[in-house]
Amino acid sequence: MRIEDNHTYLKSEFVAAYPKLSAKLVDKTLSALSENENLLVFPSDFLAVDDLDHDSKIIETVNDTIKFQNVIGFIGCEDEQLEIHSRFSPGKNNYFLHYMLQKVLSINIVDLDSKLSMEEQLYQLLMYLFPRYLNAAMRKGIFKQYRRFEYNNTNIKGNIDIARHIKSNTPFTGKVAYSTREFTQDNDLMQLLRHTIEFIQLSAKNGRIILNSSELTKQNVSAVILVTSSYNLGNKRKVIIANKNTPVRHAYYTEYLALQKLCLMILTHRRHSLGGESKNIHGILFDVAWLWEEYLNTMLKADFIHPKNKQSKDGISLFFDRKRMVYPDFYNTDIDVVLDAKYKKLEYTAKGINREDLYQIITYSYILKSKSAGVVFPSTSESEHSKIGKLSGYGADIFKQSIHIPQQVDSYREFDTHIKKSEDNFKKEIIKLLYGKAES
Repeated sequence: MRIEDNHTYLKSEFVAAYPKLSAKLVDKTLSALSENENLLVFPSDFLAVDDLDHDSKIIETVNDTIKFQNVIGFIGCEDEQLEIHSRFSPGKNNYFLHYMLQKVLSINIVDLDSKLSMEEQLYQLLMYLFPRYLNAAMRKGIFKQYRRFEYNNTNIKGNIDIARHIKSNTPFTGKVAYSTREFTQDNDLMQLLRHTIEFIQLSAKNGRIILNSSELTKQNVSAVILVTSSYNLGNKRKVIIANKNTPVRHAYYTEYLALQKLCLMILTHRRHSLGGESKNIHGILFDVAWLWEEYLNTMLKADFIHPKNKQSKDGISLFFDRKRMVYPDFYNTDIDVVLDAKYKKLEYTAKGINREDLYQIITYSYILKSKSAGVVFPSTSESEHSKIGKLSGYGADIFKQSIHIPQQVDSYREFDTHIKKSEDNFKKEIIKLLYGKAES
């Protein structure tokens, strides 16, 4: 049973195909699912994400059907494995997801093997995400925790270990075996990061490129190596078990919890399929609605303001006498244009834009007194600029603009070539909005 985002399926068929997963996923929110220690939801809410709606459901019941929302990825539970494909990625390829990640995260994933299963492809992507999670966590400083150290010398400063002392110091040579509990940077979590760094460097096809993807990443990798002086490759299994048994709990170190999850997935995947045979769900999910918006920002940021909701930055107020801020996806007050990013299926909508989205874009255009307002969405059809109508009042032109996502391609390189042509067509339409004429 092939599952795609933004598609509807009979609930009875889905429950029959995935009885265990359906009980754990249907009508559950992203927020509830992300609390599972074996499930990684990208982007995590701490990664400077402003519009990620963790109250949204990935699978929602609608009468006797269920609808999959703007989430794709892999989820497993015991012997059940659910793959949620992008509706823009026919067959086994995930070119569209790979391309958006490459653009948004500024990473090079051109060499991902499309012949692998979706699960294996996502496993490869985890290593490309590592720098992002590492840098987010290291902003809080190097993680410290208590760790027990064993010594055998003349500088006694802890609890004497009688059994070890007798074994090591008979006959007595002046040394004493003892142990101490120290608050240190060289701890189980930092050791986990070190093992992950060494694994990526030696095992990943582009390991060195991943770990040197930015100056900040190089600095943080060096910092981890510096504080883990007791690193020993033979302790890998022991370190993994210690981190599984003691996940990061402190609220201040939320970033380190997600990084810990990611490292465990990278290091244990080949033996445990992204989490093992646990009765809990495990896997990785991508919020493609967020990715779509950030992907558009890579093309629009030179000419449009992209508000930051969580940072309360660049919003617009609904009222003159008091502040109640709203946050359009993109707007330009110099030439009075506002754009809304939609990952929804809009190419086949008879009336152009559904009522909720239409009212939203009307609100933005009214407050900004825009000349043009529209939604930008991905489509399997050729790129198209469609005028919906001219509004009463300020008379803004309401439109929808599609970006063609290539379908029948044989390789990622071919996909890359075709989607760049779609981007060029989109940029020409934006030039028309900005300057009233096509790009010369």
